[in-house]
Amino acid sequence: MSQSARAYASDSQDRRESQTQLGIERRNIANFVMNSIGECAYEWDIDSDRLHWSEGTEQLLCLDSVDQVASSRVFNSLMLPTAETSRNDAIMSSKEEDEGRGVAYRLQYALSADALNTSSDIWVEDSGRWYAGSDGVPNRAHGILRLINERRSQDERLNRLSRCDPLTGLYNRAHLNLCLEEVFNEINQSGEPACFLVVGLEHFDLINSVYGYEAGDAVISEVAKRMQENLRDRDIIGRFSGAKIGMILPECDDRGMLVAGYRILNLLRENVVTTAKGPIAVSVSVGGVLMPQHARDSKQVFMAAHQALNESRRARDASIVAYQPDPKQELEKQRAAHMAEKIISALKERRIHLAWQPVVDAKTKEVIFHEALIRLESKEGEALVAGEFVDVAQRLGLVRLVDHHALDLAMETLNQAPTAVFSLNVSFETACDPEWLSKLAHCVMNRQDIAERLIIEVTESYAADSLEEAKQFINAVRDLGCRVALDDFGAGYTSFRNLKSLPFDIIKVDGQFVDNLKSSTENQKFIKALVDLASLFDAQTVVEWVEDDITTDLLREWGVDYLQGFKFGKPQRELPWPTEEKSAKQQIGKRAS
Repeated sequence: MSQSARAYASDSQDRRESQTQLGIERRNIANFVMNSIGECAYEWDIDSDRLHWSEGTEQLLCLDSVDQVASSRVFNSLMLPTAETSRNDAIMSSKEEDEGRGVAYRLQYALSADALNTSSDIWVEDSGRWYAGSDGVPNRAHGILRLINERRSQDERLNRLSRCDPLTGLYNRAHLNLCLEEVFNEINQSGEPACFLVVGLEHFDLINSVYGYEAGDAVISEVAKRMQENLRDRDIIGRFSGAKIGMILPECDDRGMLVAGYRILNLLRENVVTTAKGPIAVSVSVGGVLMPQHARDSKQVFMAAHQALNESRRARDASIVAYQPDPKQELEKQRAAHMAEKIISALKERRIHLAWQPVVDAKTKEVIFHEALIRLESKEGEALVAGEFVDVAQRLGLVRLVDHHALDLAMETLNQAPTAVFSLNVSFETACDPEWLSKLAHCVMNRQDIAERLIIEVTESYAADSLEEAKQFINAVRDLGCRVALDDFGAGYTSFRNLKSLPFDIIKVDGQFVDNLKSSTENQKFIKALVDLASLFDAQTVVEWVEDDITTDLLREWGVDYLQGFKFGKPQRELPWPTEEKSAKQQIGKRAS
């Protein structure tokens, strides 16, 4: 061999060695990267059942040697018995065909801590592609195992949050409802009765206001803990709502329900709850219902138990009240159920609409704004006013849907009619709903002029019962640029302090004070005092139900700002303002003429 040939051969050998070394380095880098992010690769010869793994697999899967997973059969033995499927099952049962590019697969399972001699199971995501032989049957696969313990923990945490109350750790009401459905299935199969109890903490609002919300949270958490520690094995406990805890007692008759109820009463009143603000005595009421004798689904259970709880509270003798059907109440329930069906179908078919009643300046009689009044149109064409269906909607938890629909209609009107100015009522339940407030904020952000043309009305009962929540809601609405009105002021509530605590722009006096105003000295004094008081807080006043000239003149003389009633117009469905579409047509008509 010539010297030049030997030199060429030597160079070729050097290049091959260099390329081999480069390949090794690249493979090492790839293995290092995969291991650092919790991954390893494998290749599976399905016919021989041999598994070939990337370097570092034994460290990643906590194995003594990679030989422990040298075959798919051995690897599968490491999986938890509860695994829904294995890689073998996923590939061999696949109905897809390999058209030359392989078929993708992805699954999750856990490797047993006992099999691996680790402190906890190892969750992995197994993804790859399988390839078929000439007969179309899978004969090889390659893929990647990715450790997902952290993601699995996050999923489990989110799953727990979806089922449990974050404060007490008990099931939430939604999951309690699912548990009730399972219990009813068991009742239908076994015939054994079951019971449901609602335990309500008394004076909970007072605890929050006197000791603070942290102390209130501590009380309900401790109550939940004590109750949970005294359950039977099959009993189920959850946070029913607010300061109420629900308990499902399977295989329990009416006598057992009473025994359980009194056991809870004795358990909770024996010791005070120690909080950072000092010891707090706990007082509770208990209501229960027997299933399926007095309730055959979760909806009936919740209603009956809540009714029994209210009766227990009225009794005021630390007793448990078991629900007993009342013919009159059952008739009322049937009517409520019928009305609920009307409400739901009207929402689906968009038969709930707004009617507009003017509110005028007391001096000039000029229309200042309108009130948007909710109306339900029956399938027969009958229009139901709010008083005929809103109370039922509140009792059955449907008022939120009604209020959201009303807000949608209001936003649609404000967008269509640039000169529209009106007030819109919102219920207590919806005022506590962040989704409603978020929807309002979204609409205001999209069109800035909407806020200054919208007034949100809240009832005095809401302001009186939930002062702090009302303050937060009112401030949030005003921050968006809307005005806030206090509706039905004086309707059975002594709450002048609310005018000082809450920043209302408008105060609407309940119409009952207009009745026989000329001869009622008490009503006259009330309205005069309210006008004087409102002026101290820079709030304007509206008096409702005005129907005659005498009442109009008296109210104007006393300084009432605005008047509302049949004297100035009945609620009308037709929009009292021109819409952009109507204005455009009028302009086209003028140009054409």
